Amino acid sequence: MKTWRAQLAGAVLIVVMAVSLGIEASHLPRKTSSQGSPDSTTFPIAHHTCAPTDAAIGNTGIMQAADGTLAACLRVGSVATGTYRIAARRNKAGGSILGSTAPSGDWLTLTPPSGPPGTRIKLSGYVANLSAAQRGFDHAQLCWESCDALVGQLQIDWSASHPGQFTAELEAPAGPWFSGSTVAPLRAGRYKLIFPCLPSFDKPGGSCSGVRLEAHFDLTGPGSSRCTTGVSCSVLKSTPVAGQPGTVVAVDGWAPLTALSGDGFVAVVLEGQPDGKPGFDSFTPLIASTPFTVTGAPGWASLPPLHPVFSQRTGMDPIAADPANPRRFAYCGAGVIKMTTTGGTSWSSISLAGVRAASASTNYPIPGSFSGGTVVCSGVVLDPRSATTIYTVFAAATRSGPPPFYFVAYVTRNSGRTWQAVPVPAKSEMGRFGGFRVYPSGVQALFWSQATMDSTQPSPFLVEQTTDAGRTWQAASLRCAPSGPCIGLGPQDNGRCMAVGEWQVIEISSDGGRSWTSPGWPGRLSACTTSQLVGLDSNGTAAIDQMGPYTLMRSSDGGSNWEDVALPLLPGADADPGTVQGSLQILPDGRLLLAGNRWYLLGSGATAWCSVAAAPPIPNGEWSASPLLIGDRLYWSDPMAGAAVGVALRSFPINAVHC
Repeated sequence: MKTWRAQLAGAVLIVVMAVSLGIEASHLPRKTSSQGSPDSTTFPIAHHTCAPTDAAIGNTGIMQAADGTLAACLRVGSVATGTYRIAARRNKAGGSILGSTAPSGDWLTLTPPSGPPGTRIKLSGYVANLSAAQRGFDHAQLCWESCDALVGQLQIDWSASHPGQFTAELEAPAGPWFSGSTVAPLRAGRYKLIFPCLPSFDKPGGSCSGVRLEAHFDLTGPGSSRCTTGVSCSVLKSTPVAGQPGTVVAVDGWAPLTALSGDGFVAVVLEGQPDGKPGFDSFTPLIASTPFTVTGAPGWASLPPLHPVFSQRTGMDPIAADPANPRRFAYCGAGVIKMTTTGGTSWSSISLAGVRAASASTNYPIPGSFSGGTVVCSGVVLDPRSATTIYTVFAAATRSGPPPFYFVAYVTRNSGRTWQAVPVPAKSEMGRFGGFRVYPSGVQALFWSQATMDSTQPSPFLVEQTTDAGRTWQAASLRCAPSGPCIGLGPQDNGRCMAVGEWQVIEISSDGGRSWTSPGWPGRLSACTTSQLVGLDSNGTAAIDQMGPYTLMRSSDGGSNWEDVALPLLPGADADPGTVQGSLQILPDGRLLLAGNRWYLLGSGATAWCSVAAAPPIPNGEWSASPLLIGDRLYWSDPMAGAAVGVALRSFPINAVHC
């Protein structure tokens, strides 16, 4: 059984890949044959262990060690049951553009000039008549013997006291290397070291305006017994050799070198066809593979009925309801916030003109020149303790203009007569706002911290809280939901959906909200379309992320450990992918609802989706905000309203959501 996410996107899971390889995704069949790897007993392969949080996101480039060792941690995606292969691929070798022969006076020397495999070599050189801009290139390509075989990028350190002089370092190869379609064995001998173009490729089309420098290194010692016939003797293995979606797999192996000094990217992917898509192997030749069997994930029909106790959505929602009064809700309109206290039978307008004045002195003027002069909010929140206090979110750009966009937050305590920016924590900045959280006793504002962190880790965030309707704010931490497991979502990244996407980290607490951590996997939910984190009874948790690699995930221990849940195919999904556009959510009664161009429903224990025939179509439903249940109706903003986003509020009775 395929998962719904797999057929919706029509894409293969690429579990760990080097982004620079540009590998295209392809549709995975239900089952396919696989090719085994060479006998791993030929050369012993070291085994490493992957932690449960390794490969949390899944798209990570791995570096090949200087001795040819490969090691990766893969996480099996939401794919169909069957046998696949884990494959290691490399870039197809290509020639380099050579600069002109170095003139008399330019030079390159090696220290030492000879040594065994793995010798650390210092390269010293000089290129005359370089400009200051040319000396600004801090990396350059270096070739071993020829520029269509073993190539790497070296850091270049230019001398401040002797213009044109530079140094660099590399390790001599410690194993055989790929040379076109064959393998060059590691043998003693004299080898060229070539800088094909110094200082760098700087002409349109990648042509070289620099010079070519060459020197020789004498490789000593007995060489290597691996791959002496010119044929690859690569090996690859996985631990375990089978598992269901979500399984973390340790991949170990060895291959001829793909680049100098361990600088080579190797793509390790879970593939469904012997050679991938047509032409795939010509771009990224296969190094080695090993079979892997994907066992079935638990299916929706096998789950007990879900009993939600609270729900939190990603994104800046343009619709908000008073959690204590479902007849009071509001939405973002053109230049106003539309408010009702009668369940939608009558409406009042709250002007946003004061936001323009309040933002004039900031670095994020609203509206910016890009918006055509109309003030439109991206999100709205109602204070549960004050009828006149409203919090808003705006997408803004700095005075230099977009991209990127940033989220900024404002509050009015007098129904829109005046507006103020939400106070920013000392270690943050106005454009680092990441969303509001509403509780019965008050409202929290989340901001990204400016603290420097490892780029592979989520940045820390700060929380400001008001319990007196926005009059004063104090430092705080996330709070547990009133019932169910203590889980929540961190702040949202800024507005970059057309570039790198937006997301929010899943946060869990085991001590009543005093401290919070991320489970690592699933570490975060997409925010460019609405995802949903749902607390269930008996400490259960569910996560819906239709744009992520796992559409529905479930935890039975408060979010510490998760499993993928396979959903049945949607009607007509394979024949017409356009029919499945929509936002997916778990309803308060535990059913799944897909609302979009067409509406589909999946009840507890059901083995197939059914169509909600009476529901109105939502144009461009996949990109609209997910319908929000307020009282006894589902409400959503009309995404076809153009510049006046949110002017048209549409709704559908929840009791009509049936097949």
